[in-house]
Amino acid sequence: MKTFDVPDWMVGPFVTNGVSENDYYLYGAGRALGFARMAACALDDPNYDTETIGHPLKVAEYHAYTGISAARTAIDATASWCNVVLELGLRPGIQVSLTKKAFRTKVSKASPGVTTYVQALGDLGEKIDEHRQRAQHREGLAISYHMDSQKLGHPGGWYLATGGDHTADLRLVDLFNGWADEIEENLREIHKMLVLA
Repeated sequence: MKTFDVPDWMVGPFVTNGVSENDYYLYGAGRALGFARMAACALDDPNYDTETIGHPLKVAEYHAYTGISAARTAIDATASWCNVVLELGLRPGIQVSLTKKAFRTKVSKASPGVTTYVQALGDLGEKIDEHRQRAQHREGLAISYHMDSQKLGHPGGWYLATGGDHTADLRLVDLFNGWADEIEENLREIHKMLVLA
């Protein structure tokens, strides 16, 4: 399985300046991004041989669960990192979450330039939570394999059911890579303002 490292833009300052306490949260966000990308890559592997892999649905469910959890972990680690970097003094826990308006307000008051980015991460966290709640606390994830259809412009692969007809299902590879890209883009902008400014 292909692996993904913490993005270089995160690691560079560690090498130059050493590692501080708040860097561990940033590094955790980067690791989680890598795990989300690894889940996408595993689900997109052309060698995903259903004949030899053993329970292919169970393995796909594992990667789906991992991708969803990792994406949400990246957002949670970003919240913890903001709490430490901005010296907000909040105890780690439920109140330190970008999906909580009160926390986003505290972050925005401490550094108004990051408001757009923390809001975007909070919104994405809420979307991810819908799937994470199903995966971790309810009925589990409903995933299925869709065959490629060039006629319909529908790429094959593992899909997350949305509850409607199959045309609304979400292709997991695209979903996880899209989430990871969005998280990384917003986190990079926050990092520029809080660390590099």
